[in-house]
Amino acid sequence: MLEEIEIPVVIVGGGGCGLTLSCFLSNYGVKHVLLEKHTGTSIIPKAHYLNQRTMETLRNHDMVEEILQKTCPPRHMSQVAWQTSLGGSGPFDRQVISKFECFGGHDGTEFAESYKRDAPLRSGNLPLFRLEPILKKIAEQRNPGKVLFGHQLVDFTDEGSSIIATASDEAAIERTYRCKYIIAADGGRTIGPKLGVKMEGLTNITDMVSVHFSADLSEYWDDRYFACHFINGECSTVFESGAIVPMGPNWGKHSKEWVFHCGFAMDDQNRHNDSALIPRIRQLLKIPDLEMEVHKISHWAIEKVLADKYRVGRVFLAGDAGNRRPPTTGLGLNTAIEDSLNIAWKLAMVLKGQASESILDSYEPERRAVGEINCDWGLFTFSNSAVINTALGLIPGEREANQVRFHSLFEDTDKGRSFRAQVSRIIDSQAIEFCAHGIELGFRYPMGLLLHDGSPPTARDPLGLRYDPTTQPGHRLPHAWIEVGKLVISTHDLVSNKPGFALITDSEGGDWEIAARNISKHHGIEVVTARIGDNAFYRDYDDRWNALKGIQAGGAILIRPDNMIAWRSIYKSRLQGKELEVAMDQLLLGGTEEQSKMKL
Repeated sequence: MLEEIEIPVVIVGGGGCGLTLSCFLSNYGVKHVLLEKHTGTSIIPKAHYLNQRTMETLRNHDMVEEILQKTCPPRHMSQVAWQTSLGGSGPFDRQVISKFECFGGHDGTEFAESYKRDAPLRSGNLPLFRLEPILKKIAEQRNPGKVLFGHQLVDFTDEGSSIIATASDEAAIERTYRCKYIIAADGGRTIGPKLGVKMEGLTNITDMVSVHFSADLSEYWDDRYFACHFINGECSTVFESGAIVPMGPNWGKHSKEWVFHCGFAMDDQNRHNDSALIPRIRQLLKIPDLEMEVHKISHWAIEKVLADKYRVGRVFLAGDAGNRRPPTTGLGLNTAIEDSLNIAWKLAMVLKGQASESILDSYEPERRAVGEINCDWGLFTFSNSAVINTALGLIPGEREANQVRFHSLFEDTDKGRSFRAQVSRIIDSQAIEFCAHGIELGFRYPMGLLLHDGSPPTARDPLGLRYDPTTQPGHRLPHAWIEVGKLVISTHDLVSNKPGFALITDSEGGDWEIAARNISKHHGIEVVTARIGDNAFYRDYDDRWNALKGIQAGGAILIRPDNMIAWRSIYKSRLQGKELEVAMDQLLLGGTEEQSKMKL
């Protein structure tokens, strides 16, 4: 009989999702084991874009220092371009068709200022094969001996009050774990199908090929480019074009490694002919003698699928196990990390007896709603590239007409100038992919572990470009710099990496502070109180918080451990802060929005 190891949580999958979850659980003091069937971290440079929400989350959990040292500096990821080629000397070679600023652009512009203003850190760019070793090292330091690579889940059985999971290592030695919960961070490969979870949506949209290679492109590359799309006007088909993204470890034109992405029709019989890819890249770039060291060629299918459920009994799905979408806007890993944070603090409170198990019911409505939005947005931004391709003259089956259209782009005539201006306008529409500030920071939970205050929903930018900060429940806490003594911190720093809450009020919110102490005593949960104002302990460093807070003098805002807003009172307490105590009881003992409304 196998020895049975008791442990509260088993994580299945040691990619970016599982590793960050392990780090969060360790910070929250939750014992767990991570099982990853592979013996090492990713060898593929996918999932390289880390948006501002991810960066601030990793910052809050003391995980960002090495990432900041190795990530691409903002100046080297401030533009995205469409051009004909990198090299060549023909009349249509090395021509920039259009370009625009991305991810905050250059310092000094209003676009850049919004990115700097709305979060404590800018976006990052670090390929997964460099990011995952950092995350693995942190996870192993925080949970020694229980981050197990080369260990595969063999089977599991949900017995109602616990789960029995069997794992096997490289030597085929099996171990059995009795746990309270399993988190499926396995990409949807094993656990979801075993549980009967259905992935609903579109599959096999396009066959994509990614070629990871080393080469010296310093003579050709613009230091500002995050990515460059190349349009082969001579061949005039979308499947004879492609895009390149630098992958470091140096950045800008001195990047040593690159990834070339291109697509094939799913019925193309030559799509797996890898021997033709390197000549094709040289031809497209117009650098026929380019020396290339190929590291990896990856084939993958574009899909947009969403799990019909994110929870089955004591098993929770996170990351790609719950949703998979086109890579445009880079929402995959970023969504997975947010899934991990959401379930981590809730598990911590339940396992420590600080909250009812019913709060776990909020994971699915919160994260599945965001997963659905991000799936839709990924397909929306991916599909928009077809509009650009049509404008450029990449219409299937119309080679001659396409070539004429493409050549007219560069005519020194009124017609050519008008055509270039219109094409540039159409290319600018892809800002929905590269400037999705509102999507990255403006996601919200319509229902879940929160109490609405009756205020009308905040309007959202339908193009996802503009982020409108708000303190309405269900939204991310707006970032603002606040001052305490000689120290300047973010409002996000009020919630520590322990599973506690924060309460923001002002110099007239004394009743809320007393109520917060009562909550800490009753529930055993730390509630940090921050009074922000001219005559308060915390001061508004640059007068931004006063414009964002959305409450009147004496009001209060309750912030969850994931820096999402759970409750607020726009006005000063009328019951010596009892409203806050009732709200916290409803949140931690009730769980869902519907239950909370009934108790109110």
